[in-house]
Amino acid sequence: MTDLKQYKRFYRLFREVSQVVHSKGDLDDVLDLVISRLVQGVDAMGGVLCVMGTDSKQFIPRASYKVPESYLSLKPLAGEKLSNWPEADNSIHIINDIFKSPRVKYPQKAWDAGARMMLDIPLVIQGQIFGFIRLYFSRKPVLSDEVLDFIQAISEQSSCAINHVTEIKSHILQYNQLATKVDRMSSLGRMAAGIAHEINNPLTGILLYSSNLSKKADPGPCKEGLEIIMQETQRCKKIIQGLLDFSREKKPQKIMANINKVIEKALALMDNELFIRRIKVVRDFDYDARSFFLDDDQMEQVLINLLFNAVHAIGEKGVINIRTMSNEEDQTVSVEIEDNGCGIHKDNQKKIFEPFYTTRAEGTGLGLAVSYGIIRNHQGRIKVSSEPGIGTLIRLTLPVLKENNDLE
Repeated sequence: MTDLKQYKRFYRLFREVSQVVHSKGDLDDVLDLVISRLVQGVDAMGGVLCVMGTDSKQFIPRASYKVPESYLSLKPLAGEKLSNWPEADNSIHIINDIFKSPRVKYPQKAWDAGARMMLDIPLVIQGQIFGFIRLYFSRKPVLSDEVLDFIQAISEQSSCAINHVTEIKSHILQYNQLATKVDRMSSLGRMAAGIAHEINNPLTGILLYSSNLSKKADPGPCKEGLEIIMQETQRCKKIIQGLLDFSREKKPQKIMANINKVIEKALALMDNELFIRRIKVVRDFDYDARSFFLDDDQMEQVLINLLFNAVHAIGEKGVINIRTMSNEEDQTVSVEIEDNGCGIHKDNQKKIFEPFYTTRAEGTGLGLAVSYGIIRNHQGRIKVSSEPGIGTLIRLTLPVLKENNDLE
């Protein structure tokens, strides 16, 4: 039975470990303190904390206390199949005979250093063992439940410290990747704008001269060829305009407008396309939705882009559901455009707002990229839910602005 004095010692050491684990200190310093306090707490002769190497399946010492350097240099210290922890519940493993245990790689060296018994304590994050703490004893101690609980608690603190630093490094890596991507996209935008301006002028000349020649040409192959030139030149100009729209990210010119009326204007422009393809539009509007500040022209452009994509996904004979909803609590208005078309594969859902990504042979891949920029400049959000073979739902959420508070 653990006496009161030892309880107090466990409590003091555990508090000391907990404080340093949750501090912002260097991880190696934290682990050095953890292993030293654990060794002191259970009166072991020494201890080592090992973690799985990133480039190998071996456990590499990360921190140690009162373990000879000559022994630590014998890497790896773990024996066969240590990564396959034998206990189903990832519990502590007691090694009474260090010569017969396959877990010990250098039993004679450990014996010569004075070790007569060892404890292996797993380090676990989210159910996965990524390392272990090994304690060395010069004699076989009495391991009461209280002692084992203390050891387990310290190992959990070690796991917490390593996981905390790992998550921070992961966030830093993600931030750096995002910053690099943003910088690359910014450079792409500037380059695209420059190229677009340079190409636009000769394209205008080609279109002008081919148009004049077409008017003078007699019906036949020559006139047909000129018409093809004009069509393809117009297509190039459309791509160039898309590049310019994408690179400029034009500041919204917000006025007081009603989102239902903006949707109706977009549907009116799409009316002929919807009729030809026999696509039914089902309206479910919140007619109590208040007017708020938005750029109605830009928002109409977004809605037309989304409707065109829905029409393309359906092909013919389908249904597009359009809903508007007000949220008084969040002070937002949402627009949902749902189709029963071909859907978008999960791997491609994150790509659809990237410039030049398209599944249409005649598409430029800029419509949704521009739309994303417009919604972002309105301080709104776009969410995509899609299932291949079932359909796609795109939800726009916009803040209800009572005044034109564009971000400078």
